[in-house]
Amino acid sequence: MSRHTRAIINLSHIKANYNMANQWAPKSKNMAIIKADAYGHGLVTVARALESVVPAFGVAIFDEAVELRSAGIKNNILILQGISFVEELIYASENDLWITIHNKKQLDLLLSNLQEKAINIWLKFDTGMHRLGFSESDLLNALDKIKKCAWVKNDIVISSHFSCASELNNKENSRQLELFVRTLSVLNKNNNIQFSLANSPAIVNLPSASFDWNRPGLMLYGLPLFDVAHESDDRLVPAMTFESKIIGLRSVSKGEFVGYGKKWWAERESKIATVEVGYADGYPRQAKNGTPILVNGQRAKLAGVVSMDLISVDVTDIVNVCVGDLVELWGENLCANEVASYADTIGYDLISGVSQRVPRNYRN
Repeated sequence: MSRHTRAIINLSHIKANYNMANQWAPKSKNMAIIKADAYGHGLVTVARALESVVPAFGVAIFDEAVELRSAGIKNNILILQGISFVEELIYASENDLWITIHNKKQLDLLLSNLQEKAINIWLKFDTGMHRLGFSESDLLNALDKIKKCAWVKNDIVISSHFSCASELNNKENSRQLELFVRTLSVLNKNNNIQFSLANSPAIVNLPSASFDWNRPGLMLYGLPLFDVAHESDDRLVPAMTFESKIIGLRSVSKGEFVGYGKKWWAERESKIATVEVGYADGYPRQAKNGTPILVNGQRAKLAGVVSMDLISVDVTDIVNVCVGDLVELWGENLCANEVASYADTIGYDLISGVSQRVPRNYRN
């Protein structure tokens, strides 16, 4: 393979981060969220690395669950967005998939199609995200109907989702938690009802939000969880290192421009490295001049517009830089969140956006 651009995925780091979730919430069952190709880390490979230690996996869509079952993953699998068609309902029943019900159409689909094999249901409660889920009054009605359904298993789970859990001082977190607890106290009169609220930041910062089930996602992949520095930053380890190499070097005179649209110009005699990575690989096109990049472990800066297959990097201050030198775009030594801040986005976007043309190199 002549091209060096690749994503190195350290599976032992993912396992270690999952163990941290268990330490923060030892009384809950912690479901590993591996949606969106395990946040870009590889759906099936990550599932196989965790299958012996997790009680369940969470995916966003039906096709992700099918891919896991087709690969031989036998763990419980929750489809967070639920199902839309009778064929999906039948497959879920026959293959022991758990499905979320978050609207009336899904509820009617479930209730009007007799299944020979009982199904596990998670019922989504909208506590303030206003994205998916039933209102408080509609939730009770939906739960009553589901409990009367002969092909629904008894251990129903009521779940909700924080809208601002990554913001440490946002009062919305307390408001959502209070609503969830108030509803929980009413529903606790029903036997076999379980509850799930905490995502990654809530597991760490809101221990009272850890109920029967938690849903750690981002923390498994080692990115910082909060809008400010937090002690958890040092306890979670990045699982992905996105790297490439220098394939060209040139000297640029003061006043000369680099790249499409001449968006960067040399304020001094400069040395520019061309690196074989671009937005077709998942490096953010909107990254600004000055975005940090590590060359041989030393910080350099993006110079000019990101193109489809290449970027330019100002390496004037890097000692002994050569063609073939290693470049870290983000990873263990350069936080994806920092890079994302130069592209007006978030670390989630970067790690899940690494394209399929970039090989994943797995280490354990």
